[in-house]
Amino acid sequence: MHSRFLAARPWVVVALLFIFMAINFADKAVIGLVGPEMMRDLHLSAQQFGLVGSSFFLLFTVSGISVGLLANRVRMKWLLAALSLAWALVQFPLAMAVSFPTLIACRVVLGAGEGPAYPLALHAGYGWFENRRRNIPHALIQVGGNFGVIVAGPLLTYIAMRDDWHAPFLLLGVLGLVWTSVWMLLGEDGPLDRHPKPVARVAGGGYADLFRNPTLIGVFAMTTAAYAVIALSFTWYPSYLRSSLGYSAAEAGWLFSLLIAVQVPVTIGVSWVSQALLQRGVSSRIARGGIAWVSMLAAAAMFVLLPGRQSGWPALALLGGASILSQFIFIFGPLIIGEIVPLALRAGWLSINNSVATLSGLVAPALMGHFIQHAATPSAGFDAGFEALAVALFVAGAIGLLLVNPASAGAHAADALQAGVKR
Repeated sequence: MHSRFLAARPWVVVALLFIFMAINFADKAVIGLVGPEMMRDLHLSAQQFGLVGSSFFLLFTVSGISVGLLANRVRMKWLLAALSLAWALVQFPLAMAVSFPTLIACRVVLGAGEGPAYPLALHAGYGWFENRRRNIPHALIQVGGNFGVIVAGPLLTYIAMRDDWHAPFLLLGVLGLVWTSVWMLLGEDGPLDRHPKPVARVAGGGYADLFRNPTLIGVFAMTTAAYAVIALSFTWYPSYLRSSLGYSAAEAGWLFSLLIAVQVPVTIGVSWVSQALLQRGVSSRIARGGIAWVSMLAAAAMFVLLPGRQSGWPALALLGGASILSQFIFIFGPLIIGEIVPLALRAGWLSINNSVATLSGLVAPALMGHFIQHAATPSAGFDAGFEALAVALFVAGAIGLLLVNPASAGAHAADALQAGVKR
């Protein structure tokens, strides 16, 4: 029995990281799902609610970078447990009567706790799989976030309608405590991460050279644009479905979950195709980078077509398609980073890339709130916001096209330094 558990241990860890990301994204999604009721009870304007959404990202970057760098020295088992515990505890104040300043404070602290979550979950998973076997585990960890939103949409909306908008926060706090307990029993660092070689240079330098690496710059640009989509989806999509497309609260909850649910098979399918291409000798520039920037340009085109569509499935199809395609960089960006950045720097760079890119999440919800507040109608405000988002995605996709090439000079040398990875 023990030997069977050891053989299955990598996938046990992946399953726990899947749930970790599900809770993480449910924490993000709840604010949008209860938004209209929260705005009503706390007498918040659209601009104030936009600030609530943006406040989540206020310390997201600082925390993500600092904890990510700490991950080079501290066991992942303890770091992930500490993050999950922090998420859980900060939910409980929102389960009671709350003021606008307290709401802001809780979301800021939650963002600080969740800032390092995604890159550290990937880093923890990478420790169990070599480079060419990481696509599927990576995809499963990533779609954990999708699963969290799929479940959160109808479930948290139902709980909020049955009780009040405070109740979902209580549930999320309890789930965070349960996950932390199970992780401490079953979670563990991977064998590929336990004895990293002392790497301080990447093709002639350390972090300084990483900041100048064109491929990493391209990945960063696309990740930044994609995070704007994430921030808007969690803060404003449910309100858009209700105020612009005319759906009820329950319908908006289900449709929001449906938009996210479609991402799961697409993410796994695209990951499988990319891995198959790599195994057949196709370069990572095409099998990973090419898929990312092509999908981002397609997402930009869909957001351009969205304004003016006030009802029906065409609007939902454009919104869902653009949202899904823009997120492919979250599959392939970290995989490219894991491919060219040495193990001793990997956790830090994954966190730097993810955390700095989330600065767009600090801006996007507040900017959308500004558009809505000052437009003739909420629908006109949403249209202006989606047009601005399309421009950002187009610029980022073009940068990815020009710069992302993992096999460029120095990439193979950096990859050769990684413990346990054979090119």
